[in-house]
Amino acid sequence: MRTAHAAFSMSLVGDTGFVLLALPAAAYGSDDRISVTLDGEPVEWSIEPAAHDTRELRFSAGAGRLDVDIRSTLTHLQRPVADGDPARYLQDSRYVEASALRGFVDERFGRASGFEQIDAMRNWIARGFTYEPSLSVIDDSAVSTLAKSGGMCRDYTHVMTALARAAGIPARYVGVYAPGLVPPDFHAVTEVFIDDDWWVVDATGLAPRGSLIRIATGADALETAWATTTGSSVRLMSLTVDAEDDGLPEGTVDDPRQRYRIL
Repeated sequence: MRTAHAAFSMSLVGDTGFVLLALPAAAYGSDDRISVTLDGEPVEWSIEPAAHDTRELRFSAGAGRLDVDIRSTLTHLQRPVADGDPARYLQDSRYVEASALRGFVDERFGRASGFEQIDAMRNWIARGFTYEPSLSVIDDSAVSTLAKSGGMCRDYTHVMTALARAAGIPARYVGVYAPGLVPPDFHAVTEVFIDDDWWVVDATGLAPRGSLIRIATGADALETAWATTTGSSVRLMSLTVDAEDDGLPEGTVDDPRQRYRIL
């Protein structure tokens, strides 16, 4: 059994529209309990389908204190995730400028291919980057993160995704719940398409990949952000994220030599 929980509070100054990506992907068939309130009163919400079985929690709220609590219980995927054409994930996207890195990738990683090449990229990032959230800026892309040689999971994932695409390997960005992640938070990883399947890569090494729970899948963070708002400005007051996996022994760490899919 696995569980995922996200809760947050925001201060709203006026009418605001929300799209939240915090529900496990539809293919899990999870049991979800959702509470959305404004100043203690219930807010109507809906769930809309999106690409790769992503589920968008949508609602609107006026001025006041917004509280959202999402709790999900699940096991593993009940069916395959809707994948689409891998070729889409060879192209440049807002935060992944693969074309700008082709020369660099060919020079540094060009003598390898397939998993060997992906492993070399992953290890190069892991050894050369500093995991430091203070280095990260919201508009950082793969290229700007490379210049800093550090950031947070979002930045590591953009770089890993860009290097793979630059080598001609389809790669996409996945927002996940990560049992075993310390401290608990939303997490981001890369999936690469090799041997007709999607394999998960995480250059941060911060969470066991075998227990990841897919939330949203897309080209980069622009398509997978946990909260998107329109209308009035908002202020985040608190955010809590946690995930558990009964089958994950305490203290388990990720082994980068193993191959995993997100199940």
